[in-house]
Amino acid sequence: MKKKNGSDKKIIIAAVAVISIVLIAIFVFAVGKRLKRKSEQENQIESLKQTVSEIKEENSRIQETINNGENESYIERVAREDYNYVRPEERIYYDSDQD
Repeated sequence: MKKKNGSDKKIIIAAVAVISIVLIAIFVFAVGKRLKRKSEQENQIESLKQTVSEIKEENSRIQETINNGENESYIERVAREDYNYVRPEERIYYDSDQD
């Protein structure tokens, strides 16, 4: 049997060091990739939460419009202000000096 000399030990230590560095690099890459993906998903979640909030606000406005639509005074006000409707036999005068 051949005795191991100092150069064989150095080769083994170097090989272990290289393998360790490669494994650490793979680990760091994998963890970095997971962290990036997690960050992207958190950003997407925040964006979706904002969208949900905006939709809820819009739904509230629509529900208010529906509820007000059942109110005769609201319907009359919208008809007069937005569509210039008048009652029968009613006359509307406009000030021609205003711009």
